[in-house]
Amino acid sequence: MLQNTAGFIGSPTELCNFTTLQSCKNRQYYIGLLGPTLRAEVGDTLVVHFKNMANKPLSIHPQGIAYNKLSEGSLYADRTSSFEKLDDAVLPGLVYKYTWEITAEIGPKEADPPCLTYIYYSHENMVMDFNSGLIGALLICKKVASHILIVLFSVMEDGTQKLFDREYVLMFAVFDESKSWQKSTSLLYTINGYANGTLPGTVHLGACTYDNISWHLIGMSSKPEIFSIHFNGQVLEQNRCKVSTVNLVGGASTTANMTVSQKGRWLISSLVQKHLQGKGTSCSEGSCAVTESVILVSSSLSPKVLLTLSKTVDWEYFIAAEEITWDYAPEIPETIDRQYKAQYLDNFSNLIGKKYKKAVFRQYADANFNKRLETPRPKEMGILGPIIRAQVRDIIKIVFKNMASRPYSIYLHGVTLSKDAEGATDPLDSTDNSTLSKAVQPGETYTYKWSIVDTDQPTAQDAQCLTRLYHSAVDVTRDIASGLIGPLLICKSEALDKRGVQKKADVEQQAVFAVFDENKSWYLEDNIKQYCSNPSSVKRDDPKFYRSNVMHTINGYMSDRTEILRFCHDDIVQWHVSSIGTQDEVASIRFSGHTFLTRGKYEDVLNLFPMSGESVTEYVPGGSDSEEIADNLYSYEYADFNDPYTTDPRFNINNVRNPDDIAVHYLRSRGNMRRYYITAEEVIWDYAGLKKRNDRTSHDGGNTIYKKVIFRSYVDSTFTTREPEGEYDEHLGILGPVIRAEVDDVIQVHFKNLASRPYSLHSHGLFYEKSSEGRIQPNDTYTYVWFATKRSGPIQPGAACRSWAYYSGVNPEKDIHSGLIGPILICQKGTLSTSNRPVDTREFVLLFMVFDEERSWYFNKHSKKTYTEKTSEVQKYHKFHAINGIIYHLQGLRMYKDELVRWHLLNMGGSKDIHVVHFHGQTFTEVPGHQLGVYPLLPGTYQLSGLVIYTPNYEAKPYTW
Repeated sequence: MLQNTAGFIGSPTELCNFTTLQSCKNRQYYIGLLGPTLRAEVGDTLVVHFKNMANKPLSIHPQGIAYNKLSEGSLYADRTSSFEKLDDAVLPGLVYKYTWEITAEIGPKEADPPCLTYIYYSHENMVMDFNSGLIGALLICKKVASHILIVLFSVMEDGTQKLFDREYVLMFAVFDESKSWQKSTSLLYTINGYANGTLPGTVHLGACTYDNISWHLIGMSSKPEIFSIHFNGQVLEQNRCKVSTVNLVGGASTTANMTVSQKGRWLISSLVQKHLQGKGTSCSEGSCAVTESVILVSSSLSPKVLLTLSKTVDWEYFIAAEEITWDYAPEIPETIDRQYKAQYLDNFSNLIGKKYKKAVFRQYADANFNKRLETPRPKEMGILGPIIRAQVRDIIKIVFKNMASRPYSIYLHGVTLSKDAEGATDPLDSTDNSTLSKAVQPGETYTYKWSIVDTDQPTAQDAQCLTRLYHSAVDVTRDIASGLIGPLLICKSEALDKRGVQKKADVEQQAVFAVFDENKSWYLEDNIKQYCSNPSSVKRDDPKFYRSNVMHTINGYMSDRTEILRFCHDDIVQWHVSSIGTQDEVASIRFSGHTFLTRGKYEDVLNLFPMSGESVTEYVPGGSDSEEIADNLYSYEYADFNDPYTTDPRFNINNVRNPDDIAVHYLRSRGNMRRYYITAEEVIWDYAGLKKRNDRTSHDGGNTIYKKVIFRSYVDSTFTTREPEGEYDEHLGILGPVIRAEVDDVIQVHFKNLASRPYSLHSHGLFYEKSSEGRIQPNDTYTYVWFATKRSGPIQPGAACRSWAYYSGVNPEKDIHSGLIGPILICQKGTLSTSNRPVDTREFVLLFMVFDEERSWYFNKHSKKTYTEKTSEVQKYHKFHAINGIIYHLQGLRMYKDELVRWHLLNMGGSKDIHVVHFHGQTFTEVPGHQLGVYPLLPGTYQLSGLVIYTPNYEAKPYTW
């Protein structure tokens, strides 16, 4: 039986939590405020008797499983009867029975781990209930039948998993006590409800060497939040890929596993910058931002034997830490924005400017450290240390000499480490006797030695070389801010030749998106004295001064500085892209004009969490002219560079352009021609839509009507007759018409700009020539030609179509916030009917986006038509959390029981625009073969999911979910 009782975190904070009466004596204390872990296998029926012993109505609402309306546990306007709402708000003192059937349709798929991690929580008032502590873990596990028909189970009688020696549930959560039922002012960063960086007393996470551990990791918050969860000295496997950090957003959860082989005390932390701040401080001061714990690994009494073949290669490096003067912008383009230049690059107004004293890693020829080894492309590598490479079963040996003026070290991500070669301090261990490996003193030398064990090896689903990082870790934040970073590649067996070059790539490129917060550098005072015109008058807490010292770079350069990369058409380019530094946001890396292969599918936007890296493969097509690689952050917080390719001589874009000739050229692939007639038109848009929710007030009293510009479809090039909209288009809202095509098709878009300012059409995921770029003036017409290559379509088994987006690209941020965005669906051949729609499948496209009217072209701060009040409090009302531009009830989402529905989910917002999509009572199937309870939708991404409306053992009547 579940009950609700009062609990405490520390002395001042009163919370509610879920507990089980039967297991109170056996409760694992590391679980903290989490409710009991609910477990079930496919074929089980999970029955929860919930008694509300609190003083307000509460409920239990699960993610990741199907249920009927009598067991939903969520209060909203769903047109159900009063009897069907008893589960939505259980009154104080009452008992309610929730019944959930765990069927094969919602259970883990073949590619999933043995048990999927979900959560359950009270949903009577979700924000208040969560911040009050009402949340727990839910594990849904496989049931596997052997070939001799003996049934094997994923869990044992006590509920723990059979395939692992240990399992742990960790929830990385941000609790805002001002939004709890108890109302205090604390903002707490916690693990399982424990703040200040430690579990209570003698409670620790324990393991023995060679244990297989299943980690069930949860991220939770009532506002958008990201977590980069790192286990010092360990390598994990998540979704059949090896990872050094597990990336989560608030409201999502995942399962990962690892095998520990080295004994010691290992730190578990979130590497997001604000989560690392405030080490050693007291949470009672109102805010605590330490999200760390430890796992203690002891020697096994019965050691297991790991199959490891003999090593192959020893890689020896001689690396020094040196202090230099670094120029973030040695060449400043004439076209650079003046405001950007004044804020970051000039040293007027008592600012430091673009030159800073820093520490960097540099490679030498031998242990004498007399002859420095220069990289083949020094301008391209920039501030980065030398590339360290190794294959599985190799040994990495680094002779490190500290030639700087303060202690530093070397710490490797993504490699199993021993404590004597960890190179990192433990901020939670007051008894830590630092060895030389953790802090190499100035002038001293230390030799690190790491073996790349089998459990570090990339999986079959991984790239041939995994992108990792190394850095100094005496003080992680300040050491990285000072400049001590470098790239690390961990490769599959026989992926490298004797020189360390990847065998299956023509070109290898490193791109590290690093945010250097010079305010946290060890050398801030030196830089103030050296470069500020009046050092004694510098106010270090002045916002302008602080912002001027936060440098968003690629490989240490802020402007268009990286040397030309001589890629030829048909080259295979292996990109190793990382994010590091003072980064509290997701870095959305855009490869403009090209797609790349990552984890089995083609993309053109790569999302990186802090302190993580990805390996992507780009096949440079013939006819490429140039590529822009940029971090899609907002104004003045980005760095980009153009990488011109060798132009394919078969094409001459200077010739007179004829769209029909271009189409004929690409139609040689035996595709079809698909024509669309689209305009940009200015309209008056109401974010409230046609019908508001009857259980909420209207946008906190703000205005919802604004002037916008949208794409509209016409029947022909006269642009006089609108394309009729039917049932399948009703849900599109502010989105432009769906542009559909099959692989090898050519798309001609006849575009007429009926708006009052220049706009364009820019497509993602499709191939086009330079002639299909550029702005179109008002009342002008232009024809864009796009080619749907095989890389544009779905490549995963079972996927019929994949989604991209098109939008105006004159100023993408302002154009999209003004309303100019639409979907592109590229399908397998034979998928579309004669009416240009998929056969036997219902299809919906949803854009999750926060529209900010202050970023629209049509926002006028002085216009009375924009809003009715002119107070600063009203400014927040210009942001609209919308689905397809509607903040309340989006019309047209109709479907039928047991009907296959494909959902195309889009997010084109900024770096903080993160959405976790949850369909009540339904689950997602992501190809290939992954089951999801929620969809974390990151900026600049397009996701396809198959969803079956499934209501077990319940009469088939229409419901609102």
